Amino acid sequence: MPLFGKSETFSENPEVREVEKTVAKEARADQKNLDHAISDLSQADKTHSKSIKSAEKAAHALDKAVANEHKAAKALNNAAHKHEAAIANEQTAEKTVQIKNQHQDRLAQDLEQRKLHLESLRQRKEHNDQVRETKLSDIHAREAAVAGTRSTFSSGDRASIVGGDDTDTAAKTNTGAAGAGGAQA
Repeated sequence: MPLFGKSETFSENPEVREVEKTVAKEARADQKNLDHAISDLSQADKTHSKSIKSAEKAAHALDKAVANEHKAAKALNNAAHKHEAAIANEQTAEKTVQIKNQHQDRLAQDLEQRKLHLESLRQRKEHNDQVRETKLSDIHAREAAVAGTRSTFSSGDRASIVGGDDTDTAAKTNTGAAGAGGAQA
């Protein structure tokens, strides 16, 4: 007769039969508990495997997040560098504008001085032109006066009044006027 299983035949003795039934009942309960423990162990093993996979997945996500963070830090660093370069370029451009404005102001002052100088030269030329015209008028008037007196005096008298020969005096007067005008122009 088997100790832990069903027996087809129980003993004829009622006390032994009771003990055999109790033992069989305990054996079935133990087997049931063992089956539950095996099932629980199998379930725990599956859960453990899932947690390992989940931990590996989390570690992979962490690695990916760290890589993304490094990528973002690199992009941030590049952006900061570009920003600093843009600030430096802006400052350089501002200095260039200031220098160009100062140069423009200096050129404007120089232009104004040149305009004033030109106006001064123009006024001086006009004055000198008037002086030359006056001299020429005086010379022409004297010459006309000399020509008018020629008809009343003899050539010798006129030479003594003017101080020399008519042609020589007229040539000196014209040369002097042209020379004075040419030298002053």
